[in-house]
Amino acid sequence: MIDARTLALVGAVAAVTIWGSGGQSQSMHPIVRSWSALCLNVPVSRLIIHPTSCRAIGPTSLIVDGTDTRTGNNREIITVAGDRAASATAGAPSPSTSFYVFGSYIDVCGLSATSECPLYNDGAIEGAASTGGITILDFGAPCFEPTTLAWGTQLFNSQSCTPDSALVFLAQAWLRGYQTNPKGSASPGYILAAGTSNSLTAAIPGNAMTPAQMSSHGQAWFGSVVNPIAGVARALPAPVAIWAGNDIEQSSDGNWYDGPTTGAWVDGYAAASKASKPCIASRTGLMVDYGDYVPNEPGWSLGAVYHVAWQAAPACPLPEIYNTVNASEWQSVNSYAQSIGLERMQFTGVLSEDGASGTLSGAESWSALRSATGQSAPYLSVIGETSLMPAEVPDPAVAVTAVPGPALATVSWSAPAWDGGAAVTAYTVTAYAAGKLPLVRTVTGLPVPETVIVDGLANGTTYTFDVIATNRVGAGPQSLPSAGLTPSALFNTDKEPRLRGSVGRVKSER
Repeated sequence: MIDARTLALVGAVAAVTIWGSGGQSQSMHPIVRSWSALCLNVPVSRLIIHPTSCRAIGPTSLIVDGTDTRTGNNREIITVAGDRAASATAGAPSPSTSFYVFGSYIDVCGLSATSECPLYNDGAIEGAASTGGITILDFGAPCFEPTTLAWGTQLFNSQSCTPDSALVFLAQAWLRGYQTNPKGSASPGYILAAGTSNSLTAAIPGNAMTPAQMSSHGQAWFGSVVNPIAGVARALPAPVAIWAGNDIEQSSDGNWYDGPTTGAWVDGYAAASKASKPCIASRTGLMVDYGDYVPNEPGWSLGAVYHVAWQAAPACPLPEIYNTVNASEWQSVNSYAQSIGLERMQFTGVLSEDGASGTLSGAESWSALRSATGQSAPYLSVIGETSLMPAEVPDPAVAVTAVPGPALATVSWSAPAWDGGAAVTAYTVTAYAAGKLPLVRTVTGLPVPETVIVDGLANGTTYTFDVIATNRVGAGPQSLPSAGLTPSALFNTDKEPRLRGSVGRVKSER
């Protein structure tokens, strides 16, 4: 529970320090949120796409538009509930599957739910191997419920904060399914990790939590989530160890917390759980870090990455390896640690997308980490599912307004809510009047202006205007029309309104 003093700090920006090489600290810039609320806590790795706009298209699916982090090109993907079975491949451990938990599951995964609940079905069909496996239930971003102040997470495709108690019964649904799995009793050493993340959440005022709040959330994650789930699991015939999980993205660019704030959560969890390595399934309460490491990100030093992934007592790294370079980046953390006399991390496993969205297959992800580090991680898990979507034409421009002048009008608008997955390259403005041919102006530029002067109009005639946005795919639909206006020679051109932004290249058509 959050006390009043802590609650007053919600959304506050404070000076913090980050772990530096050799233990020294360094200051960092405050978190600056830069994207829409729907892009806070999205079920897709930053190693795949850097999101700029996001929209829900169903109870378990989301379209993410942004930049491909490997090529720098505009890209759009769709994320969906991951029911795809991981495929076994020679050389790598038998893969298990991990899942994003969507807000829609609350309605169908009650305390006695069976096959109507996707999590129950996931447990029932899990390809549990005789050597064990790991399943992460990725619940989402840490938050608190503003009215009750109860800790919880923002489940995917949800804008509310689901309390810890509900997360426990969602995990119980998976456990009930696993008890019906014919492979369950023959799979010793299986781990179920209850996962949160270091993503900012749209489910609380101000979006960002302070380090003190993150520490309290980490402590509550053990007491209210992991330990109650473990209590249920201990009474079941098929053995399952319960761990925490944290999807730690090493970035603080407006969607994820910096190193010290993330470290506060990990340290809070460590203090509550009192768990410690080795990272083996016979130990309950450990914490798997299944996040990204991208070098040279603001707010993150190599020391901060090492701390949250290994130095903290319960931390066990299971890095996301979607491209070969990711494995080398994680090895650089080990090289850093050894260079200052610290022990190297022992990788617990690998998280893969098994070829989705052009990523490595599960076996390739595991092999890449082995090649880079010399370690044969005991676990391999495949999470969720994302797929490429071709770019589409943009949505309509919005908020079209027009101001009259002498035989002209100044037309302004706002960019579409969604650009179709490719940048807008032009706007086409059309003037309509009864009994006259439409008058068309096309505006281009970099960036494309959102204002244009349409001249050649007839004084005393009433006009309306609409705007069409165009990207590399083509022209989108027409906007809603502006209110009607009537140009007049009585208007003084010296008092024309100032244009919004620059005016780009204009092409005229009749």
